[in-house]
Amino acid sequence: MLNNIENHDDEEKLAVNQSELDPTAAKDGGSEIKDSSKEIDKLDDLKEQLKKEQEESKKNHELYLRALAEAENTRKRAAREREDYIKYAALPFIKKMLPVIDDLDRAVSMSEASNDYDALNKGVELITKRLHAVLDNEGVELIPALGEPFDPQYHQPLLVEENSEYAENTVIEELEKGYKMHDRVIRPSLVKVSK
Repeated sequence: MLNNIENHDDEEKLAVNQSELDPTAAKDGGSEIKDSSKEIDKLDDLKEQLKKEQEESKKNHELYLRALAEAENTRKRAAREREDYIKYAALPFIKKMLPVIDDLDRAVSMSEASNDYDALNKGVELITKRLHAVLDNEGVELIPALGEPFDPQYHQPLLVEENSEYAENTVIEELEKGYKMHDRVIRPSLVKVSK
């Protein structure tokens, strides 16, 4: 048994001596160390890169959330502005009408105080002219009807009457005036047409 132990010790010495003598054996052990240090360096680089990517991802997510909030605010602001526009679209026209209403109120109060209905009539005529001027400035005009050939685009027949004085399908009476604005019919004229 002692002999076996000595043989084993001898084998270990021989193996150590061979590694000292064989330069390739020493290189292989050193390359394993170099390879593992390279892998550690590569792993550290990957960790650093992952950290940078996570920071950039977080930054992009915050930018996305800001852009989303800004888009929502813009949508709400546009909706609010559209509602205000619709609500106050007639405001310029109303401002033009207020002086006419003031004139009408003055004419009524003056005629009540003096019972002068001729003055009231003249005042109402002036106010009517002023109203038509306001409408003209807005592009609103009367649709010609009386004596005109019947046109279903501009005239709505309420009555049809046989009349030998007028040609067939001629407007012989205007029951309600029609108006158009920039060539669009606001309200057709209600008319009586000859048959």
